[in-house]
Amino acid sequence: MRVTIVGGSKGRLIPFSKITEIVYPEQPASAITIAALDLGSNSFHLVVARAISEKSFEVLLKEKAMIRLGDVVSRLGYIDESHAKEVVDSIRSFRTLAESLGASELVALATSAFREAENSSEIVDLIEDETGVSVSVISGAKEAELIFKAISTSVNFHDQVVMCADLGGGSLELMIGTQNELLWSHSLNIGVGRLTAKFVQGAEGPTAKEIVRMRKYVREVLTPLVLSVNAYSPMALLGSSGSFLNLARVATLAERPDLDQGVLEDMNQVSVKRSLLKSTGKMILKSDTQGRLAVTGLDPKRVDIIPAAVLVLEELMQIFGFKELTLSEWALREGIILSELEGYESLEVGVDSIRHASVMGVTKRFAWNSLHAEQVAKLALALFDQTDSLHGLSEKERELLFYGALLHDIGEHIAMEDHDKHSAYLIENSRLRGFTPQEKWVLVCLGRFHRRGYPKADYAPFAQLTEDLQKVVVRLAGILRLADALDRSHEAVVNSIRVECTKDRVIINLDADGDFELESFGLRRKRSLFEQTFSVKVSLGFG
Repeated sequence: MRVTIVGGSKGRLIPFSKITEIVYPEQPASAITIAALDLGSNSFHLVVARAISEKSFEVLLKEKAMIRLGDVVSRLGYIDESHAKEVVDSIRSFRTLAESLGASELVALATSAFREAENSSEIVDLIEDETGVSVSVISGAKEAELIFKAISTSVNFHDQVVMCADLGGGSLELMIGTQNELLWSHSLNIGVGRLTAKFVQGAEGPTAKEIVRMRKYVREVLTPLVLSVNAYSPMALLGSSGSFLNLARVATLAERPDLDQGVLEDMNQVSVKRSLLKSTGKMILKSDTQGRLAVTGLDPKRVDIIPAAVLVLEELMQIFGFKELTLSEWALREGIILSELEGYESLEVGVDSIRHASVMGVTKRFAWNSLHAEQVAKLALALFDQTDSLHGLSEKERELLFYGALLHDIGEHIAMEDHDKHSAYLIENSRLRGFTPQEKWVLVCLGRFHRRGYPKADYAPFAQLTEDLQKVVVRLAGILRLADALDRSHEAVVNSIRVECTKDRVIINLDADGDFELESFGLRRKRSLFEQTFSVKVSLGFG
């Protein structure tokens, strides 16, 4: 599938206001399915994905095996026989799963623990002999490159230079770059498994003295990088990896104990304040093993290594002066998939737009009526632009309206009846990269209220929004309903509109081909929310 954005150039993020036309050719008949195997120092991860575009894919399967290979290598210097067997068994199982889903490629990359193990080459040979899977042991620089590719495709940098940090069992990868370019990277041997093995002696976790020594060591490793990092002046800190994601979940639940943990399954583009992370870290460091096991949201498999993660994150934010951490759900394994997809010319994408690729990934998964969605999006933007004196909204809200229009009818994939509710469900349960949680709730509400009803606090996604965004949803939903009504026939009979706004009336003048009786009927049925919101009467005109 090739997606062309008219009004921009390949390889650059295009300001939304410059997008003038979108063309969606047919998806190729042959699906490309790739399996990525990340052999990390804490755990092995398998992701099997089907390509949608060069920058987007549908995840078919995620599996994890918590092997903690880095602990073994830190203690022994090599991978012993029992753990070698566990490695082989896990990879054999992962290969079977990948093949059952039709993966045409399985790419297996090994990181810090394999780099450090004395018998790494022997274990790699053993894996290939026993499972048929060829494993490549990559450098810290290559690991950082792939991780950065994943983060920069998953999180919106907002035109800033940012620092990215990925904390594994054996190493910490630091990267600095823009949305389109990796400028600097460095790999440090201060992974959580390595630090825990080096400094913690007891089974109950680090003592106060061990915490002091570990913190001092982390600080000594990070401080020499200050001059190099400051030369790029990164404006934000982005974190990936299980440890950072788990800490962020714990911190968020500590602040909002009323939240359902399921709401925090997708932490992509979620930001957590340093002050909240610090208070959460303080609580974790004071707790013994049983105390940490009782912490809401803390992964029991990380209970012994999470203190080291706390110390690395605290020192990272303190030394480099960051006030909050923004999360990326994507890391090395997704970077592997993206790197492999670059080799398929049929998947070339005309623009590196995270949000656009993400939304299109969702629409292509379902029986999407692209003609109707494009028409509604076009009409919605025209209405937005010509009624700015009424709504007073900005380019940011205009963009959300556009994506809400593209997504509004995807619920028809489930059923025509109540498709507005189904649309909201599908949007809520899709991984929309590049959108903050609040922006995603806006899109959910637009899906739910594009057809009927009035947004109220008894609808949970609407209740999640700030008061200002609730007002935005009501205004955008009113506009979207008018746009949807003006293509009630789903035949795109309206070529263009010209809107006249007076003190108490909005007249929508149509340039249309053929019979537009359905559109006229639709407008009469769906104009009430707009009229109620803006205290005007809406009618059709011609010419």
